[in-house]
Amino acid sequence: MKYDFDRKVDRKQTNDMKWHSEAVASYLHREIPEEMIPMWLADTDFACAPVIVEALERRVKKEIFGYCAPMKSFYQAVNYWQKMRFGWDVKAEWITYLPSVVAGINIAVRTFTEEGDGVIIQQPVYDPFATIVKNDNRKVVNNGLVIRDGRFAMNLEELEMLAACPENKMLVLCSPHNPTGRVWTKEELTAVAEICLKHNVMIVSDEIHGDIIYEGHRQYPILSLDERYEQNFIHLTAPGKTFNVAGLKGSISIIPNKDIRDAFVKTQTAMSLDVKNTFGIEAVIAAYSPEGAEWARQEVAYMQSNVDFLEEFVKENMPGASMIRPEGTFLGWLDLSGLGLGDEEIFKRVVLEAAVICVPGPWFGPGGEEHLRINVGCPRSMLKEAMERIRSVLYR
Repeated sequence: MKYDFDRKVDRKQTNDMKWHSEAVASYLHREIPEEMIPMWLADTDFACAPVIVEALERRVKKEIFGYCAPMKSFYQAVNYWQKMRFGWDVKAEWITYLPSVVAGINIAVRTFTEEGDGVIIQQPVYDPFATIVKNDNRKVVNNGLVIRDGRFAMNLEELEMLAACPENKMLVLCSPHNPTGRVWTKEELTAVAEICLKHNVMIVSDEIHGDIIYEGHRQYPILSLDERYEQNFIHLTAPGKTFNVAGLKGSISIIPNKDIRDAFVKTQTAMSLDVKNTFGIEAVIAAYSPEGAEWARQEVAYMQSNVDFLEEFVKENMPGASMIRPEGTFLGWLDLSGLGLGDEEIFKRVVLEAAVICVPGPWFGPGGEEHLRINVGCPRSMLKEAMERIRSVLYR
């Protein structure tokens, strides 16, 4: 079956916050035009995979929605997916159901660090990383990305120094990286893991975009690279980004070390984050199937063509602007520093005048200045209209 990713779904008829100006205004603390094109929230605008829709319809017809728990089919689906996609044989007892990957990061920070400890993140990075660390009264320690040979890269020399500080207890890794779209190589991930093992720094790896990888690149779950890593680190993932089911609150932690897993689950329970979502369980099982895999393959191919369009559009129509091509994720990281406008003027023109809702670069921390994150997980016509609007206000 060939799936239609050009078809537009009217999300204004739902309570999806991405498409409601009131929700956007609350998020950005500004009044937002009704005729906006929302390219901000990291979900896609494609109709959900039919295999998931059908599974949810079957579950609705059972007419009762009490408390649920993952059963054998859930664990088999997670194992199937990890083995099929990444060659990683994940045991059922390693798996814990979570409401979200962000919740998993919060649980890990609270469990394995203490107030005042340093948590290393690699900015510019998904802004909840820093927010969680600050809200938990830990210290944000930035191991900022650098650009080498036209690609974003980790500063491993600095990471070694930061990891050697006894007060820095954890690294929250974004793999693939949001917002830059870097897909880390096996060699890079091994280097990071060895540094953290050497200095007893726990890695919590957010791999929620790990299924969205473009040609020429490969995703490696960091825990899968060495049995020693399985005993020291935490893997977090979900079908939410790939299949656009984030609202069903079905995410996963994979923690092979029983002592680490037991401590993690103890905090999860104390935070009342252990209740499972009836439909989230069904969505995971349906997504992590051969039918889900084929749908995801076609979706990623479509989004790669959107990346091609975006890259070409910026080169041909936006002098002074640039974009390092993403290797994965459905996110474009636009560098507008060559326009000399400054962050406030960029925000004013793009978000308030053009009504294209992108996430301002500074929200991702140092290195995000005069950048915008734009979501390419949408029908091509929507992406084209958004870029035409952006061009018109930046070069008026």
